[in-house]
Amino acid sequence: MSEHGTGAMVLDEQGGTGRATRDRDPGPGVGTARHGRGRILARLLADGVPLLLLAAWFWYSANVSAAELPNPVDVGRESIDLLIGEGAVHTWTSMGRIVLAVLLATCIGSLLVFLAGVAPVTELLIGKRVLPFFNSVPALGWAILGVIWFGVGDFSVVFVVTAITIPFCLVNLWEGKRALDPGLLEMGRSFTRSRVRILFSIELPLLVPYIFAAARLSFSVGWKVALIAEFFGSQTGLGLVMNRARQSFDSPTVFATIVVVLVIVSVVERLLFDPLAHWFAKRTGTAVAR
Repeated sequence: MSEHGTGAMVLDEQGGTGRATRDRDPGPGVGTARHGRGRILARLLADGVPLLLLAAWFWYSANVSAAELPNPVDVGRESIDLLIGEGAVHTWTSMGRIVLAVLLATCIGSLLVFLAGVAPVTELLIGKRVLPFFNSVPALGWAILGVIWFGVGDFSVVFVVTAITIPFCLVNLWEGKRALDPGLLEMGRSFTRSRVRILFSIELPLLVPYIFAAARLSFSVGWKVALIAEFFGSQTGLGLVMNRARQSFDSPTVFATIVVVLVIVSVVERLLFDPLAHWFAKRTGTAVAR
């Protein structure tokens, strides 16, 4: 039978001729164009909202006192000083403490997860006793204990950040170990009975993305915790800067400290964690949790 216009004849289930329908296929390029427009709109919204908030900040700060809401220009000036000026020593001191604490927390969390797999009693001890203990102690409690036990200094801050970020590492790695393919582990046991060889040859390489995800999360959380610890028990660091600014009602410095932390976390995410996440995803075929 012949077709009319752009219509097409449709056969029914019995093989007869059904009603004519229009071909509504938009073509391969239409979907791509719509997707491209959607991405552009999403980018405009993502960039536009912060700009609108910044404009509102400018407007509102011009109508209130600097103690209530400082001008963004003053905050930017203080932020630059904390990044590359005289105040940079406090910023990079906090950065060093956090990096060290995240490394310690990741190592301790990994060790606890591997110990949990040794025997049922260690799994019960770590999963039902150690993990709830670390989860239940508040950050302020760790900060006060750090000052009491270790005094004012670097070690107390590193201790507090490590203690609070251990549960994040432990939970991530615990879930990763549970997600391991039992078939691969069984195949490994067929070649060797050595737990150490299975750990380093099979389990550890498969857990690397989870270790990375744990370190990524701990880095962000570590900044929040470090400022609390430095606020109470440190003679250097951004927490001390905020404490001094609080005492003198220096709002620009308080806001600048927040901006500096935001900038550092964003830059590290963009330049370090995101490329590593893409590399892990390409290498393992799975996405790394953010």
